[in-house]
Formats: sequence, C-alpha cells, structure tokens
Amino acid sequence: MKNRKKRFAICGLSSRGIHHFVLPLMGKNWEGGPNFNDRAEIVGILDIDQARVKGFLDQTGANIPFYPADAGKRMIEETKPDVVIAVGPDYTHCDHIVTALENGCEAISEKPMVINCEQVRRVQAAERASGRAVKVAFNYRYTPTHKRLKRMILAGQLGRIINVEFTYNLDAWHGSSYYYRWNRQRANSGGLSIHKCCHHFDLINWWLGDVPEEVFAFGALNYYGAKGALRPRDAKGQPLGPADEKRQCPIFQKYYAEKVSPESNTIGTGWDYANLTSNVQYPPDKRRYIYDEQIDVEDTYSAVVRYRGGASMSYSCNFATPWEGYVLGINGTKGRVEITHHSNPNPTGKSDPAAATGLITFLPLFGGREEIEIPPVPGGHGGGDFVIQKDLLDAPSPESQELNLVAGSEDGARAIAIGEAVWRSIREKRSIRIPELLAGK
Repeated sequence: MKNRKKRFAICGLSSRGIHHFVLPLMGKNWEGGPNFNDRAEIVGILDIDQARVKGFLDQTGANIPFYPADAGKRMIEETKPDVVIAVGPDYTHCDHIVTALENGCEAISEKPMVINCEQVRRVQAAERASGRAVKVAFNYRYTPTHKRLKRMILAGQLGRIINVEFTYNLDAWHGSSYYYRWNRQRANSGGLSIHKCCHHFDLINWWLGDVPEEVFAFGALNYYGAKGALRPRDAKGQPLGPADEKRQCPIFQKYYAEKVSPESNTIGTGWDYANLTSNVQYPPDKRRYIYDEQIDVEDTYSAVVRYRGGASMSYSCNFATPWEGYVLGINGTKGRVEITHHSNPNPTGKSDPAAATGLITFLPLFGGREEIEIPPVPGGHGGGDFVIQKDLLDAPSPESQELNLVAGSEDGARAIAIGEAVWRSIREKRSIRIPELLAGK
C-alpha cells in the first residue's frame, strides 16, 4: 500500500518512552523536535499500569489500544506492528525484544538493550533465527561534540589510540534519583554499571572502533543504601524514622524540602512532568527512599578495560558529586584530546543550552594547542535526541551511516558485557574476560 504508515507498538509507558518515542510518533514532539505522525502511527501500548496509560491517553486525546504486561504476543497478533519499542524498566526489554523478533517485527530498545549477558544471548539467538534486526538507542553517540571527536579519530589526527581516561560524575540530585527508583536493584537494572554506565562504555567502544576484551574493577555502595555515608542517624548511630530521616537528609533538604512533605512517600525524580500515576510500580504504602535495605547496586566504580586492538581505558564513576559531567582524555601516537563537559540536568527535564556547548582541546604530540568549539544545538542529551529520533523512527541520515551512529545488538551486547564484567569483577575480585562472559562460559 503506497501511503501505508509505519506501525509501532510501545512496551512500557515510561517518561523516557513518552517524550523520546511516543510524542514524536503522535506529532507532539517535546520542545520542537521532529514529528513522524504523517508517516507513522502507534497501534498499541503495553504496560503494567492501565491507569497510567489511561491518564496519558486522556491528556493527549489519543485512542490507542492498551495491553497488559503479559500480552505482548497478543498485541502483535491483533495490531500487526512493524516495529516494537522496548522502553519499560530494563528487566522487561529482553522478553519484549524476543517476542517482537519471533513474531515478525523489528525491535528498538532504549539503552541498555538488556540487563545481562545471558539475556544478550537470548536476543541475539532470536535475531539470527528471525532475520529481523534490533536497534539500541545510544543517544550519547549523537552529541555534536562526540560526533566531531569521532571524525577526528577517523581522520587519523590522534594516530593509533593508546589509552583513554574517562571520569564521569553525577551530582547528588541526579545520582540519588536512581536509588529510590526501580534501578536500585540488580534484578531490575543489571546494576548501574549497566543501566547508566553502558552509555559511557558504548561511547568509548564506538570512538575506538574496537572490541573490549578484559575488565578489572573495584567498587562499592558508599553514599546510599542502609549503610550509606550520607544517611543521617541519631546520637547513638541508629537510623532515624522515615520522616525524621528526610528532615535531616542533606539531599532531601537541598532538592525536595520546599515542595515535598517529609511524611510523604513520594518524591518526584524531576522527569515525571506528565504527572501520571505510577502506583502499580511504586505502591504508595511501600517505603521508598535512598537509604533502604533493598538497594543492592554500587554507587562508585573504578575500572580498567583492555581492548582487542591494544588500547586500554581507565574509568571512574561516582553517583554523588558536587557537579555533573565528565573529564575525558584520549592519548594517541600523534597527540592527545581533552574534554571537560559540565552538564546541567534539572528537575524540569529541560537542557541548559550553555551546557550543550562543547569544547575539544587537541594537543598534537609535536605542535601547538588547538581548541575546537562546538556550538550548542537544541534537544535533550546535548542535541543528540532529535537526531537519533529521525534515525530510529524514520531512516538513518547520510551522516549517521558515515559515522556508524545507529547501534545494533552487537553494540548493545558489548556495552552490557563491560558493565556486567565491572560488577562481577568487584564481587569476585578478579579480572573478567568479555568473550567468556558473552559466550556464557
């Protein structure tokens, strides 16, 4: 049919899913990004929370069929989508991707693709058997600064890459938000070395164009959890009651005290601007805060990664620091690149245009210093979101094809494997070989 619209089904009505995928497909893209409703449509939404989906449909006036969380195959049979988008909690991605592939659909997954290498093997087996493809939404590749650095590496300006130094900081507002959401348990997210850090690992893998081979890491749960250093206690060192704990918690006092009662069990992350219910995922009567016993993932990582081509990376990540952003150094046989990036996430979810400005410092091994300024562009994640939406929901641009921007299952697998190797190395106190992890040995 000549004018047939491309059909999409959504698995998980998350805040990220709404603003990154659903609204653009409905022609309501946030902050002026691209829309695809003239050539695409949403034919089904699957979620654990029917009231949440109903609230969204009532807000937007849309009429899209709802399906419960265990009805993925039925949704595909009844709505016949071309593409299934997995954008719920990370632990749901694998089943939704595999169901899509086995029933004749392509799949798009929000990062991380899945939460461990066992699930990677399931996805890739389904991909091979079906002949269908998986795409992974690694939007960090799309930031203008990152694309410019990729071009410099491809042009040989740095020579052969020797090693990478990458330190990523999350400020106490953003960092703490993971520890009262579902991300705080490994069974849901794979741990933050996968959920969050896979962004960073994929970026390095893509810049280097190389394959990670081995990982050794240290790490711990230092700031949050039942024994967290930031947890307020009474004079005898015992935990306080829930409300008193928040009254004395420095994070609550700085970011939430003016708008949330300490007696309340609800604290908005700052990204839930649609004000939709999430009572199924987060029951109101169940305590949820950043010092809970249930937290079982680390908040501090130090790792070394060895690559097949001979390069190595030293990596550090902390989830409670005074400022957010990263410090990057890449050393090659012809020179060094340095980037210090200060991002500015805030509770409105909107990007600070100044934070999107990039500066690459290039220091040739024999020559003068060069500073390359990257002007800001609109859109979340430093301007990357609007471009990746076009690649995933429509068709890759010539630039995206040239720079290999669209990530597939192998890219997703390697980033996940580094993240799993990190937490396994911490736990087992040994180096972890990536090929063995991916093979299941």
